[in-house]
Amino acid sequence: MKFKALFARAAGDTIETDLGSYRDALEEILSRRTERLGDAALKAASERLIGGARAGGSEAGPWAPSVSETPKAVLEAFALVREASRRVLGLDPFDVQIIAGLAMAAGRVAELPTGEGKTLAAVFPAYLHALSGRGVHVLTFNDYLARRDASWMGPVFSFLGLSVGCVQEGMPAADRRRAYLSDITYAAAREAGFDFLRDGLAIAPGDVVHRPFHMALVD
Repeated sequence: MKFKALFARAAGDTIETDLGSYRDALEEILSRRTERLGDAALKAASERLIGGARAGGSEAGPWAPSVSETPKAVLEAFALVREASRRVLGLDPFDVQIIAGLAMAAGRVAELPTGEGKTLAAVFPAYLHALSGRGVHVLTFNDYLARRDASWMGPVFSFLGLSVGCVQEGMPAADRRRAYLSDITYAAAREAGFDFLRDGLAIAPGDVVHRPFHMALVD
């Protein structure tokens, strides 16, 4: 399998089909005994990550998906999201969802067939990249999905100390601005795109609803 993957890469195929390289990081995440922590301790661990990121700690960028090269902050963040999901939502993330989250967090495109849990998989990289306070957009197909996903996944982020916003069609500019100032903002790609165009036509700074862009996940 590894030979075939190397051959495909040499031939110019950038699609990763051998996910073995993600297993080390996955096993390290699963081995972190976060279930032994009480709620207060789990929230305190998240607060430490947030504080470190917002005090000027470097944000995790692209890395090789092995436990020796995956930043420790990534492993800790993923372990916290996994446990928070279990406690708040009653959902125990599958290995494939964690691996997809690792791939997205490392700047790759992950493909998950319908029914394999893209909504939860996106929470891992969204949480990680929102730690800095610079904002993360989770862009989906329509208002219903944005509203559903923000309501469904929002309690995980809230439990871990991050704010969640949701943009909907017809929402006043002031409400849109507040939503975009959240740590994680769910929105239809269409809405975020039109807001960007309207911002470009704004006459006064107070009419702008977006803040400087940082990172987006596209469903």
